[in-house]
Amino acid sequence: MSEKRFLRRVASVVSKKRETDAASVENLSDASAIAPTVADSLEQGQYAKFYTRNGHGFAAEDANALADRLRGRKVETVGRSNVLNGADRIVDGVAIQTKYCRTPAATIRAAFDSKTGLFRYDGQLLEVPKDQRDACVELMKLKIAEGKVPGVSNPNDAEKIVKAGEITYRQARNVARAGTVDSLVYDAKNGVVSSSCVFGISFVVVCAARIWRGEDPREAAAQASKGAFAAAVSALTTSVATAQFLRTRAAASVGVAIRGATKSLAKTGAGKFVVEKVAATSCGKAVYGAAAVGRVSKLARTNAAASAATTLFLSAPDAYRAAIRKSVSWRQFSKNFGVNAASTVGGAGGWFA
Repeated sequence: MSEKRFLRRVASVVSKKRETDAASVENLSDASAIAPTVADSLEQGQYAKFYTRNGHGFAAEDANALADRLRGRKVETVGRSNVLNGADRIVDGVAIQTKYCRTPAATIRAAFDSKTGLFRYDGQLLEVPKDQRDACVELMKLKIAEGKVPGVSNPNDAEKIVKAGEITYRQARNVARAGTVDSLVYDAKNGVVSSSCVFGISFVVVCAARIWRGEDPREAAAQASKGAFAAAVSALTTSVATAQFLRTRAAASVGVAIRGATKSLAKTGAGKFVVEKVAATSCGKAVYGAAAVGRVSKLARTNAAASAATTLFLSAPDAYRAAIRKSVSWRQFSKNFGVNAASTVGGAGGWFA
């Protein structure tokens, strides 16, 4: 996705129809920017694992990491490298391991080796459900007294090892499920990131288009701000809708189909090159084979869901005008729907390119 690409699109529209309502330009830039921006933001999370049996654990990791980011802290989600006994994330240089189980005893037990009985996460803070923290501290004191925490002999140091998470065990379970208040609140917070990016892109594009049409720069900036705000709201709504869908088994089924298609593509020489390049660019490092196929499949699935949600959201006003107010013909609705869909798919394609 590049600003040059958006500017060329806008310039084309303006040159063909100088008197075109600026709203059409705004809609074009919105449709192109929203889906890929939302998809890229959502891929930073672990939504694909939320619907699994232990999905609440992944949800807790993401929710606690998001809380840190919103506080302006530097967060590195290193846990996805699956290093044995490695941290789930590093916040401002502090390694954190997240454990969310049904009871405090189960939570603490999960942090100790089943064979040796020793604490598995030396040098890391143990993050537990907010409502279990006090009980977990007391249990950790007993473990320290039993000599089960290497390098720690004072039971009172349990206070320094056990950290309360931002959410409770029940909230973590709700975040992992579609349609709950907690999951909607989490998705809204997460969507603020992508919507702020869309606001910036939309403002630049629309402001430039209005100035090229001969409008006063101040007026153009004021109108562009309004349009950018509307685009940000669209991005936020699209982000929440897409995130909710990604929690479902239907999304998992779609993912399986896309993975099959990506796997077939990777069997060809050119296809393998493209898949591995896209995966490497997305991950920031070289990725090959099944790992590359898995990464690209996830990206394609999320972009497809975000593109569908974006197209439906942007077309909703026209559907209302055609079905209820009767101020727009269904033929015009179909035309506008096609434009929105093409722009959205084009934006997603540009992101992959």
